[in-house]
Amino acid sequence: MGPPFVVSCVPCSSYDREVVETAVREALRLCGSFPPLVAPVIVKANLLSPSDPSRAVTTHPEILRALSMELILAGCPDVMIGDNPGYIFRHQEAELFRKTGVEEICREIPARFGLLSRGGFAEVSPPNPGKLETLRFSAELLKASCVIGVSKLKTHVETEITGAIKNMFGAADTDTRKRAHGARSRNFLPEAIVDIFSVRVPDMFVLDAVEGMEGYGPSHGRARRVGWVAASLNGLALDFVQAVIMGFSDPLSIPLLSVASGRIDGPQKRDDIELRGARWEELPCRGFKRAPSAVRMIPSFLRGAAHQLVSLKPVLESGACIRCGICMKVCPVEAIEPLYGGWPRIDRKRCVQCLCCHEMCPTGAMGVRESLLSRLLR
Repeated sequence: MGPPFVVSCVPCSSYDREVVETAVREALRLCGSFPPLVAPVIVKANLLSPSDPSRAVTTHPEILRALSMELILAGCPDVMIGDNPGYIFRHQEAELFRKTGVEEICREIPARFGLLSRGGFAEVSPPNPGKLETLRFSAELLKASCVIGVSKLKTHVETEITGAIKNMFGAADTDTRKRAHGARSRNFLPEAIVDIFSVRVPDMFVLDAVEGMEGYGPSHGRARRVGWVAASLNGLALDFVQAVIMGFSDPLSIPLLSVASGRIDGPQKRDDIELRGARWEELPCRGFKRAPSAVRMIPSFLRGAAHQLVSLKPVLESGACIRCGICMKVCPVEAIEPLYGGWPRIDRKRCVQCLCCHEMCPTGAMGVRESLLSRLLR
């Protein structure tokens, strides 16, 4: 009997339509059969913001198109592509789907698209909650017969990676996400992410790693050719493989994956995964620049106390600031206030260094600074 979790990983050299269709079809074949496809099937993409696909901020539309076509050919009559992006974009639905390329592909194939907030949010309690006893979750996802999560390989300045598990963070409403970000504890956000993920675990997962984001992800990093499409029936297993692609020798050194491994079904070590379509030694992307983090260099029992000393801090680069006020709106602890003329000022005593302001800043004016201690530890 082989390892209990299967992940397929298939080379994909570009977003050329035929190349993507072949890679997605092979990844799905190697992964195993689709879960029962009872309509509606929701394809939960990563559509963080209205960004051009070339920036690698969002799931590429060709991946979404190829997957949707496979679902339709398998007999599913109702496929919906959706997400619930950062709340500052919730009134930009038309722009979101136009800029990310989703609207265009849905004109070509019999699939629809929409925000996962359309049907409102239901108050639910996650099983065995870690930090969030109750939360508000997309009603659209809760009533869906089948959910397929399609994540984008990216770094994340707070959680180090964003993949299959983190992708479901978008299923929660704004207030829930602010609560998840609003604590100083290193493990509070990972625990809250797992709380949200466990409410409605997708039935299948696909990873767009043809191009990924390195550096200061998930929105202001740099696009980087990686060259893979991967799939699995287990989100943690897929995140293990993503971590290896990004150069992590031990995926459980990432706090989010460490927390998840203790709470949800999934591998405890690499040997628990049967990798199909590639060999482990082929996966790492040479020279891939991960998000700066010194936390893994600190013993686990000291990480909570040391979090503030080594985590990244937001810093305003005033030359790029357009004084739009978005950073003030998204701050979960209201630590950013306007100065005369609308310039933002960060109250360092109140700031919890969640970096939501950095993630949502439309111009990249809210940058990040790494502490001297963090640089020395790395």
